[in-house]
Amino acid sequence: MVIMKDKFIRFMRSRYGNDQLSSFLTWGGLIFMVLDAFIKTGIFYFLGLLMFIYGYVRIMSKNYDKRAAQNRWFMEHTAGVRNIFKRAKKQKEAGKEYKIFVCNKCQQMIRVPRGKGKIEIRCPKCGNRFVKKS
Repeated sequence: MVIMKDKFIRFMRSRYGNDQLSSFLTWGGLIFMVLDAFIKTGIFYFLGLLMFIYGYVRIMSKNYDKRAAQNRWFMEHTAGVRNIFKRAKKQKEAGKEYKIFVCNKCQQMIRVPRGKGKIEIRCPKCGNRFVKKS
């Protein structure tokens, strides 16, 4: 078992490996293929298969610069959507005791105790002040 593990590590040593875009492609491909099992059009399965294969081609690639540039482009163009999910996660973690506000200038998330009425909030990152109801 150890021999196979060492062989796999040696094989992957010169490869690009997994990144956010590759993960998105492989998981998106799997979701499309499962979705096609319910819809049965064949189009979603084909698109899912292409996404899945391209995700693994990226993982096995030896062209570091090109793959890194593609991942940078992906991260820049999906920042808005990722921030929406990040804020929702932070709000859920804050629970009923705290409320999360976002600074208008720098987009910093600020946690404030609930039930204090109208308060002035100062952003710790940029110093911007704004009034909100907690």
